[in-house]
Amino acid sequence: MSRNLSRIDERAARLLCNIVESPSARISCAVLHDYHAASASDLIGAGLLAPDAPVPAATSLVDHDDEPVALLWSPERRGYGYFNPNAGWVTVAPEKLHPHRVDMAAFIRRLTQRLDLPARSRPAERIAGILWEIGNARLPGCGGRVPIWFARRLLDVGAWRQIVGYLSRRPPADFRVLITTSPTASLVGGELPRHELIALADLEDHAVGLVVEPSYLAAQLRAGPTSRSADPVRHAAGFRHVWVGEREFRFGGDKQRQIVEYLFNAWEAGEESVSVAEMFTELDFDGSSRVRDIFKGHPDWKDLIEVRGGACRLRVRELLDGRAVSDD
Repeated sequence: MSRNLSRIDERAARLLCNIVESPSARISCAVLHDYHAASASDLIGAGLLAPDAPVPAATSLVDHDDEPVALLWSPERRGYGYFNPNAGWVTVAPEKLHPHRVDMAAFIRRLTQRLDLPARSRPAERIAGILWEIGNARLPGCGGRVPIWFARRLLDVGAWRQIVGYLSRRPPADFRVLITTSPTASLVGGELPRHELIALADLEDHAVGLVVEPSYLAAQLRAGPTSRSADPVRHAAGFRHVWVGEREFRFGGDKQRQIVEYLFNAWEAGEESVSVAEMFTELDFDGSSRVRDIFKGHPDWKDLIEVRGGACRLRVRELLDGRAVSDD
């Protein structure tokens, strides 16, 4: 097994994710070695934690005292330490002088080790220390490549605002996957339409640790991580798949998916129907276009969408009630 795929147990994996979510993505040497010694060995050995600049302070090692103490250099002992009234001179091991930081490049390489990315694809840091563009991955059962990004500290208001601002100014043609070490349950995903926010914990292969398993990611997209299976209307993979009750609809074209997304958002907001002209204006479509032309060739789009008198809506009630769909 390569160094990048050396086994990381779940305890060490959770420790690293917690460090990634900390403001500086660092952990003090005292905490790391005194409380997480076993995990420290695995994470340092895998190249995921690297020593940072030394800090001349440590936690007292005697008298069960957890107070930090300033360290002094001792030429005679050729090392740092401090004087304790009861124990005399206490030498601090060199490895405890260095806080450790997460090597984010190594961390992302490990996460994406199994993803089928283009040979020349390299992760690019888009917001310093917060957001990375990984590349377009081919996933099992997905027709085209899927854009994969990674972000941390999404629960931090400042970081979240930066991410929303950056990604909103660069909307995807289809959809993006945003993998994160942050808990996703509290996130307001509606601020980032056409983005699937998925927690790393839902994607990693726990037998190895901190490695995204492509089949898990593909399954998340098919299931729709931002839509619960109990919802009467749900969607997945940037509205490639839409379910109303047990009925599934699939959409391939970008404009088709944008229309379905627009109508879904209107339905979710309680709007019975929307103006086709206003919808086309907001979507920046040609005003002379017609809905039926955009869905031309789709076998059952009229079962989901009603266009009548310049207005447009999803046929949610009819589909959930099992009523037959009338022709326009």
